[in-house]
Amino acid sequence: MESRFQYLLDRVRDAEFDLEPFPHLYLRDFLTQTDFKDVTTSAEIDLHPAKGLDELFASLKSAGYEPIQFPGCTQLISEYRRWIEDASRPSETHAACEGQGMALRQKQPKSDAVIALDSFFRSPEFKELLLAKFGITEPTRVEAGLQKYLHSYEISPHPDIRSKALTWMLNVNPAADSESLGFHTHYLRFKPEYSFISSLWQNNPTVETCWVPWDWCETVKQQPENNSIVMFSPRYDTIHAIRAHYDHLATQRTQFYGNLWYEDSSSVTHWPQFTDYDFMADRYLQASPPLHLV
Repeated sequence: MESRFQYLLDRVRDAEFDLEPFPHLYLRDFLTQTDFKDVTTSAEIDLHPAKGLDELFASLKSAGYEPIQFPGCTQLISEYRRWIEDASRPSETHAACEGQGMALRQKQPKSDAVIALDSFFRSPEFKELLLAKFGITEPTRVEAGLQKYLHSYEISPHPDIRSKALTWMLNVNPAADSESLGFHTHYLRFKPEYSFISSLWQNNPTVETCWVPWDWCETVKQQPENNSIVMFSPRYDTIHAIRAHYDHLATQRTQFYGNLWYEDSSSVTHWPQFTDYDFMADRYLQASPPLHLV
């Protein structure tokens, strides 16, 4: 591992869990100011403002970014352009979302600080610390990278699928006013009338979780702070969401994003969607103890 970021292991190891709205680590000022400046002023992150989509995508490509398959996103620039310019709803838009954005991952990092931080997040030392910190004992694999998310990127409230063991998100936004922009992650809980869904997920580990409409939940807090990182191990109540509405020509939402994935995710046998839950509401609200789906 690059020794430059060795201190981050201690930061994570010593951190205490926040419990609202679910157990998670929320570390502010994660990097030292020197490291954070080196990362956010790098050519990979601090792109020049663009005058239009063509210039934006040319700049992203030149900086080493490529569209990736990602929830709430299309990989097709042509489809994204139709949505942004003509309000032509993307074909794969989730029923609980208004539209789709684009996520692009840095494939060719060149700056020393970006390379070193990316290597840290992929390192065995970081992974082993996370496994110990969150009590994860099953075999996992790492997926991580530096990503930018364009306007209209949206994932409605959800707790992550059961094959995901852990998620982390470090804000490295280059804009000085990034904390006031409309692209920050929401951390939510179900409204009382929909809390039966969490109970269902908790009591039925073979039932996959799903995205739900925004108005079924309430935001408890967001993650606007630049240089902040959130880490959590998904479970039935780790509800989070994002709806990005901002000027992506001027700047872009930028994160070091990563997951631990379980190597074996074969336990799920049922995949209901949010539309399957409306008619269940009365049944589950009235049941005591909580009913099981299967």
